[in-house]
Amino acid sequence: MFHKDKKTRPAPQDKPARKEQPRQPSSAQAARSRQMLDYRARHRFPESSSSYGQLRLLVRGSMPLLHQKMNGVIYRIRAFFSKVAARTRRGTPKHRLIQSAVFLAASLALVIYAAFQVLYTTATTLSFEGRELGTVASEEEAQAAVKQVESSISQVLGSSFTLAPDKVSYTTGLTYRGKLVQEADLETALSESLRVVEHGYVLYVNGEFIGATQTEGAFEGLLDQVSAGFRNENTISIDFVEAVEIRECDLPVEDFTNLADAALLLNSTKAGEVTYTVKKGDCWSVIAQDHNMTSDDLLRLNPGFDIERLQIGDELLISNAVPYLTVKATQMEYYEEDIPYEIEYRDDDTMWEGDTKIISKGEYGRANTSAKVTYEGVTEIEREIVSQDILQEPVTEIQARGTKERPSWAPTGSFRWPVSGGTITSRYGSRNIFGGTSFHGGIDIAKSYGTDIVAADGGEVIYAGWMGSFGYLVQIDHQNGFVTYYAHNSSILVSVGDKVYKGQHIAEMGSTGRSTGNHCHFEVRYNGERQNPMNYLP
Repeated sequence: MFHKDKKTRPAPQDKPARKEQPRQPSSAQAARSRQMLDYRARHRFPESSSSYGQLRLLVRGSMPLLHQKMNGVIYRIRAFFSKVAARTRRGTPKHRLIQSAVFLAASLALVIYAAFQVLYTTATTLSFEGRELGTVASEEEAQAAVKQVESSISQVLGSSFTLAPDKVSYTTGLTYRGKLVQEADLETALSESLRVVEHGYVLYVNGEFIGATQTEGAFEGLLDQVSAGFRNENTISIDFVEAVEIRECDLPVEDFTNLADAALLLNSTKAGEVTYTVKKGDCWSVIAQDHNMTSDDLLRLNPGFDIERLQIGDELLISNAVPYLTVKATQMEYYEEDIPYEIEYRDDDTMWEGDTKIISKGEYGRANTSAKVTYEGVTEIEREIVSQDILQEPVTEIQARGTKERPSWAPTGSFRWPVSGGTITSRYGSRNIFGGTSFHGGIDIAKSYGTDIVAADGGEVIYAGWMGSFGYLVQIDHQNGFVTYYAHNSSILVSVGDKVYKGQHIAEMGSTGRSTGNHCHFEVRYNGERQNPMNYLP
């Protein structure tokens, strides 16, 4: 048999190996990579340093796996019931009845179990002194609520506060989910049961505690009552001189006070001096009257004062107590008042420098005035004229003003004491002396024999010598209507016609004439009429 030889192929030559080039990712692959990175970033597992937090994170991270497992369980249950149903259809009526009963019982048990899991859970109930306060999800939450309450009370009291262990108990067991409360609700219930600290409102005046109440707005109403008497239809603003503050805070229960006690305190006074500075034109009785006092009341507060010799700038004590709360009220006032007139001076070289004489008397004008007035209590502290409606223009007064050089002996227009440091032994007015009643036309100033007696003001000596009951007497004409008398002297140092200056030594004290001891009888006469010297002496 003829066989045709097969043509054999030469063995392939080994080709040089090609260097493998790295594959460039396609755009789809790059997109998938970005999606994977985004997914990982979104599902990065968080971290926590607390055990409770770690447990929560573990449970949350296991939820997808649990969900997958649950789906598998549900699938197997459904498959089981499907098999049971198939067998039931194939079995005898008796078997089918039994199988149906088993199926129904299993279904009912499953439903009951599911319902139980939905309605009930394991939780912890906190009790205080045997009384249940509330139920939370765990004992840790209940303990945290207790610690928070203890911390809050400690802050308010300013000292450590801890609940006695035998008064607090924790009970853990199955609980109806509807009974669970929040941790904050449990804190509130515990705080209310303790009643160590309560939420309230505190009133302070100048930083001093006045009272505390649990009623919101109570102190605002009380302050309105205090200021009500200072309010009228023209009131612009009402405030208090003192710093008044109402704070909302927690405080110990024993700090709460009766609102009536706080009202009494605000309307009372406390230790503190109230003084008044004497001004020009003031007199003792008027000062007392202006401050709702009698002259005797004022003197009791200011022993040692001579009520006839007040000095401008003297400080008088008006009260030893000040109010807890002083109302500061600003209001509009409408009234008719005088408008001061101006004075026009005309030089006169026949008069001494400093002397003036009225040529034509001025007249006050009248105006309807609107003013904004501020009071502290009943004392006016500021008056601002807002507007004036002139009813009558004032009339300018014309006065002559001296330009002639004043000599040293010229009167100044005011008097000084004729004796320094003497004692008044008899005042101006009626007195009992020498067994009868007589009118005393001056004052008696007693001191030792030979004490210097000086001129009360500058002027001209018009009498110097003996005059009956006056004894040795000096009279000085002050050339302004005033004449002064200096009586009972032991010696006289001036003569009639002498010009004397204020404070010049004119005589020496004695007891000449009708006298009961060494003294100076001092009189002031104006246009021949006797005046009370105390009205002219400083």
